[in-house]
Amino acid sequence: MPLIRKLEHDDFKNLLTIETESFASGYSPYFIKMMPILFGNTSYISLKGHSPQGYVATALEQGSCRAWILSLAVRPKYRQLGLGKALLEMGLQALAAAGAGEVMLSVSPDNQPAIALYEKMGFSICRKVSDYFGPGEDRIIMKKNLPEEKN
Repeated sequence: MPLIRKLEHDDFKNLLTIETESFASGYSPYFIKMMPILFGNTSYISLKGHSPQGYVATALEQGSCRAWILSLAVRPKYRQLGLGKALLEMGLQALAAAGAGEVMLSVSPDNQPAIALYEKMGFSICRKVSDYFGPGEDRIIMKKNLPEEKN
């Protein structure tokens, strides 16, 4: 049974492993090092023993009720086990508890498994943006409204 917990300062090597195995051109090591510091309250990692499986990094926009899924990554050998869904659910719950009313994300139009997961989780396509991350780096922007947290 995997352990899913909030990101911690010591997760750098695990996050870097997940990132490099999941994306051809992912985030820089510096950004990955900063994830627990900047986004640790609403971001999670999945571990099986000492083996990193996946992570979700989320962030709230300053002065807004909007939040972003910055990254959802699962190492190839752990895909199709429901980890992406579990990580996404944890991130969404944390964002709702932090006051987010809507969650946005960007995804490559070529990443059909991710798009299918996001749609299954209630996200809808807002728009397609050419060259979002530079030439040839098109993205689909998706959005999900979150229910208000009841205290």
